[in-house]
Amino acid sequence: MKYFTIFTFLAIAALLSACGGSAPAASGAAQIDPAALCVSSSCGTKTVLLPIPNAENTLFTPDGRLFVSGSSNVYEVTQNATADPAGFQATPIYNGSCNFTGMAQRGDVLYATCEDLNLYATRLDAGTPALQPIHALTGMASPNGVTLGPGGEMYITDGPISESGLPNPQIVRLEFDPNDPMTVTQQTSWLTQDVGFPNGLTHSGSTLYFTDTSLAPLGLATVNTVQILPDGSPGPVLVFASIDTSVPDDLCVVGGDVVLALYSEGAIALIGSTGQVLSQTDPLSFELPSSVKLGQPPMFQPTDLVVTEKGVVGVPQTGPLFGNDLAVFRPNIQ
Repeated sequence: MKYFTIFTFLAIAALLSACGGSAPAASGAAQIDPAALCVSSSCGTKTVLLPIPNAENTLFTPDGRLFVSGSSNVYEVTQNATADPAGFQATPIYNGSCNFTGMAQRGDVLYATCEDLNLYATRLDAGTPALQPIHALTGMASPNGVTLGPGGEMYITDGPISESGLPNPQIVRLEFDPNDPMTVTQQTSWLTQDVGFPNGLTHSGSTLYFTDTSLAPLGLATVNTVQILPDGSPGPVLVFASIDTSVPDDLCVVGGDVVLALYSEGAIALIGSTGQVLSQTDPLSFELPSSVKLGQPPMFQPTDLVVTEKGVVGVPQTGPLFGNDLAVFRPNIQ
């Protein structure tokens, strides 16, 4: 009963925080055998790398550059190998402050959504990245998880809870000018049926995976899939897995399995292709994690799990119990 009380409190906090967001799975993710991953406190150890205020999500570029979104900026994380082989630093790429959520990459352009209801973008191949707003996300309440479709179109979850008004649960689709990646030519409300409080979002081929939570009954959470049909419309929403112990957040697809951040339980989990939990870390082994991605060289090994520990929204302190950092979960050396 004590655990249920804690879970209920954190579940409400997670819904109110609008924590979530996602980016496309790392390019090497599909090449990793899920059986090679350590997703258990018995075989791996968490290491905090550096502070990020209300760290929200991560994105790896194909060449291993790492970007992290947070409540005030998007940061490029680099490692200073000459001064300290283990030293990481975060450089903001927006001249200002905004509560950034999901990210995606199309070609040489990085995109990020923000709670100010704008889509931001910057080129990655021309000097220092600098995010600029390129499109007003009209009709949305809380742009959050972001991923791409097979044709380069973009999908964005609207939820779970808006900071500025009533929630508007949906998945939005953006299409771009084929000659100008900074120009959105069409925004449509792509999926509105069978959506409760959508949160994390990713894809594998023409299948979108998204986490969802129902307010009634509280704590009814799922990982869902929806197929992008050949004509661009959504297929039926199917339940990939039911989550009965936590509010789930961001996720990544590894083979036919899913690695998932269990926000309110303070853990990460590996979900098998038939929806069962294959393994997970201990409860409260993470400080309210909001995303998990497979690592990429040169800074990480492919079996590393890079995790954003968001912590409690609006609490900027770092350290044990607070989160607000970027962490990595690595297998123990045998």
